Amino acid sequence: MLDSTMQPRLIRQLWLASVLTGSVLLTACGGGTTVASAPVADTPVAAPAPLPAPAPVATAATCPATFTPLTQPEVDEALFMREEEKLARDVYLDLAAFWRAQAGDVPVVKMMNNIALNAEQSHMDAMAGVLTCYGLTDPIDSAQTHGVFLNTELASLYQTLMTRGQKSQLDALYVGGFIEEADMEDLQKSIDLSQQAYTDSVYASLMCGSRNHLRSFVAQIKAVSGGYTAQVLTQAAVDSIVSSPSENCGAGF
Repeated sequence: MLDSTMQPRLIRQLWLASVLTGSVLLTACGGGTTVASAPVADTPVAAPAPLPAPAPVATAATCPATFTPLTQPEVDEALFMREEEKLARDVYLDLAAFWRAQAGDVPVVKMMNNIALNAEQSHMDAMAGVLTCYGLTDPIDSAQTHGVFLNTELASLYQTLMTRGQKSQLDALYVGGFIEEADMEDLQKSIDLSQQAYTDSVYASLMCGSRNHLRSFVAQIKAVSGGYTAQVLTQAAVDSIVSSPSENCGAGF
C-alpha cells in the first residue's frame, strides 16, 4: 500500500503526463485544485522583475549542539527535500541553457539563471547542512550531476518538466510556477512532520524563498497571458501569495 503522504506527489506525475498529451484539467486529491497547461506557442516573455535583494538578516538556524534523533519520516522528508531543491536548480539552469541556445539571452533565461544561482543552490546547501547535522548520507552525487536523482519519482519529474519547458518560453515559466507550488506543498508536509526547531527553521526559510519565486513567475505569466491558474496549491492560496508583497527571507533565500 502507498504511504498516504506520497499520494499528492504521485498525482503530480499523472497531471504532468496529461499536460504533455494534451489534457488540461485535473482535480488533485484532497486539494481540489484545477490546473491548466500553458499555451504552446513560443510567446516572448516580458523582462522579469528583479528578485528581492538579499538583506543582512539571520537565515536558517545552525545545527544545534544536542538534539533528538530524527524519526524515519523526518529522515525521509529531509532526503526528499534535498533532492527536490536540486530538481529546481537543475530544471532552471537546464531550461535557461536550452532557451539561450534557441533564442539568446532572453528574459526567461535571465530569470531562471537568477533564481537557480542566487537561491536554489543556497536551498540545496541548506538541506545539505541538515543532512550533515543529523549524520545522514547525501543522496546527491559529489559532482551534483544535472538530471541525476536517487529518488526515481524526482528523476522522472525532471524529464517531464524539461519536456514541457522546452515547448515554449511561456511553458518554461509555467514549469517554474509548478515547481514553486509543489515545493511549498512539500515543505509544509516536512514542517508538519518535523519535531525539531532546526529543521523547522530551514524549511520555513525555503518556503519563504519559494513564495517569492512564485510571485516572480506568476508576474511574468500574467504579463504575457493575462492570468495564472494554480497548478498544485488551491487558487485561493496562490492568489493570496501573489497579491502580497515580496518577503525578506534572508541572504540566499
